[in-house]
Amino acid sequence: MDYEDHHPQPSEIFLIIEIADSSLKYDREVKTSAYAKSGIIDYWVLDLNGRKLYVYRLPNAESYQSESILGENLTISPLAFPDCQIKIRDFLMKV
Repeated sequence: MDYEDHHPQPSEIFLIIEIADSSLKYDREVKTSAYAKSGIIDYWVLDLNGRKLYVYRLPNAESYQSESILGENLTISPLAFPDCQIKIRDFLMKV
């Protein structure tokens, strides 16, 4: 297989994270629907301005069946790596 020409299939994608500064509405509406229809099992949108993480899981043909909104003081684990604990605040730290 030539990996340079290979586009990953949904089964090969463990997590997609969008970083939203001015794109929050687009990421939460348009991309959420597209990723769910594609079968992406774990989709997160980090809202830089609101300092929260939107978590979408359980995709179906229309959208995600599960949406959670987590504040910056919480932690989360990707579905594919449940032992990996990530502090949401760490995503929001300034470089």
